[in-house]
Amino acid sequence: MARGRRDGAGTAGGPKAKGAPAQGGPAGTPQGKPAKRPTPPPPDLKAALPYFLARFAVFIVLTFTLLLVGLSWLPAVLAGMVAAGVLTYPLARMQRRAAERNRSS
Repeated sequence: MARGRRDGAGTAGGPKAKGAPAQGGPAGTPQGKPAKRPTPPPPDLKAALPYFLARFAVFIVLTFTLLLVGLSWLPAVLAGMVAAGVLTYPLARMQRRAAERNRSS
């Protein structure tokens, strides 16, 4: 006997008839196809450019500082990416808001 099942208790509503109609989606949509949502317009990249450049500058400065200290290039780049991401997180949020704000107008 299978664990967690009793005799015939595996199917809640019993077996379905072969000729039973398939359930459709929401009203007005054909069966088997999901309703399509309108695609939102892409974000405005011109509004996000100053924020991106500032974040990139922080990354470059941190990476070159780590290289000058004597770290090899791979750990310096990885540490620069992590540190720049953490330090400029508030700037990234402002960048996203600016792009969304200009997209909606």
